[in-house]
Amino acid sequence: MKLITDLVSGILRGVVKVTLLALTAVFVLGVLCIGLVVVLVAVLRFMLTGRKPAVFTTFTRFSQAAQQFRPDNWSGHATAVRPDSADIVDVQAHEVRSAPGTALPPKVVD
Repeated sequence: MKLITDLVSGILRGVVKVTLLALTAVFVLGVLCIGLVVVLVAVLRFMLTGRKPAVFTTFTRFSQAAQQFRPDNWSGHATAVRPDSADIVDVQAHEVRSAPGTALPPKVVD
C-alpha cells in the first residue's frame, strides 16, 4: 500500500511542478507581450504627433547638464550648452488676420 501512495504522491508532485512551470512561463510571456504592445503604441503615438518621448528629452537634458562635470571640460570654465541644429526650425512668417466678423485685440505698445 505504501508503494502505491508513494507512486501517486510522486506523480502528483510532478504534475504540480509542471503546472507551476507552465503557468510561470505563460505569465512571463504575457508580461513581455504587454510590454511590447505598450512600446509599439508609444512609438506610433510619438511618430504620429511628431513629438519626442518625454523619457528621451529628459535623458537628453540630463546629459547636457552633466556635460560640465566631464573630465574634458575641467579646463577652468564650463562650456555653454548650444542648441542642436536639428532642434532649430525656420518657418515662413505670415500676417495673422482676424476671422470675418471678429476684431483683433488692440496692440500693446511697450
